[in-house]
Amino acid sequence: MTSMTVTPPPTTPDGAAAPPPGPMLYGRPLGDILTQVGRDSAYLFLSLPVAIASFVLLITGISLAAGLVVVWVGIPIGAATLGLAVGFERLERARLAARGTVLPPIAYAPVPGVGLRAQLQRLADPKRWAAVLHGVLALVVSVFTWSVLVTWWAGIAGGLSYWFWERWLPEDNTGLADLLSLPVGDAQVNFVLGALLALSLPPVLRWCAGLHVASARWLLTGSSRRALQEQVSDLTARRAAAAAAETASLRRLERDIHDGPQQRLVRLGMDLSAAERRLQDDPAQARQLLAEARAQAAETLAELRALSRGIAPPILADRGLEAALAAVAARSTVPTSVEVDLGGDRPAPAVENAAYFVVTESLANVAKHAEAEVAVVRAWSVGVGPERVLSVEVVDDGVGGADPAKGHGLAGLIDRVEGVGGLLDVSSPAGGPTLVRATLPWD
Repeated sequence: MTSMTVTPPPTTPDGAAAPPPGPMLYGRPLGDILTQVGRDSAYLFLSLPVAIASFVLLITGISLAAGLVVVWVGIPIGAATLGLAVGFERLERARLAARGTVLPPIAYAPVPGVGLRAQLQRLADPKRWAAVLHGVLALVVSVFTWSVLVTWWAGIAGGLSYWFWERWLPEDNTGLADLLSLPVGDAQVNFVLGALLALSLPPVLRWCAGLHVASARWLLTGSSRRALQEQVSDLTARRAAAAAAETASLRRLERDIHDGPQQRLVRLGMDLSAAERRLQDDPAQARQLLAEARAQAAETLAELRALSRGIAPPILADRGLEAALAAVAARSTVPTSVEVDLGGDRPAPAVENAAYFVVTESLANVAKHAEAEVAVVRAWSVGVGPERVLSVEVVDDGVGGADPAKGHGLAGLIDRVEGVGGLLDVSSPAGGPTLVRATLPWD
């Protein structure tokens, strides 16, 4: 992981060096890894009972419908079974969303009414049959992934605690160390195995959950006209939100330049002209005017630097997000550390711009309102291919209370982040700390 600390380093109120922001594992904060392990474990643990229920109900329904179709009773049973499959499909989408995976939308053919014709139309919809197939095949995937889940957790629990419960084993018990003729005891061997299983648990669970995600993407997503229309509407709304955010930023920038630096530059020109006229006959007055002009120039420069936060700097385009965030942190009035791990490449330019503005606006809020002693900026990438995302977060130890509804800064960030298809989360309880995190698509 690429990690850097920008001068001045973070300090505590008594001047001592601040503790590191937190341990990392697999290039991500350990807290995020543990949270994802919990989500994956809960998802996989519930997958088997859900899959058993869907398999039994759907197979029973299809079998009854096939056996009774000759007397027409099978048609409503089949239509009801397809409706049940759609219900399991929505449950799977909700479970995947709770895990952190949002599936693309799918739109079933609208079928109004409950008559025979409507039931036949439901039976003719291939996407409903795909939901049935997913509900049946889910049992095969779930049996495998549930077995892996239980094996890994049992190995971790048993291995790490073997030193405690081995005293109750029979005295003539032959352990792994004896079988392999190892020069250490069974407690040490089992502890090492438990530790290795614990270290491998996050990627193993992610791979198991990935099997369910792949199955769901194959069978529970589609390119129907209605689904495409919904995607187009969503993208249009996002683009409109991004355009509105840019327009508001440009108008605010224009107003701020007109009311601030432009007026000061006019005043500066007038002071310089007056000093030029009085340089010969009243040098003292000319020196006073020049001093005022110098103060006006310094104030104008400070205002221009403040306004430049709304414009992506050349360093972002030339050297990338890592260098740009380091430069922003170096200018911050609050001691700020920066940690960046982007895997050696760069996200899309629009994503880089959005991430940069999330950090600049957040650090500006920290300096103005947080009363913080230290701040931490982190940026890292997660996933591969279409699943890859860029996560950016800014954490401070201030007084908290940040709320997008209280001002236009965070609200504008939400529009900017959603405009590129991302999400912005703000956690700022009274008393702090404040966490602003943006999750953005990589491409």
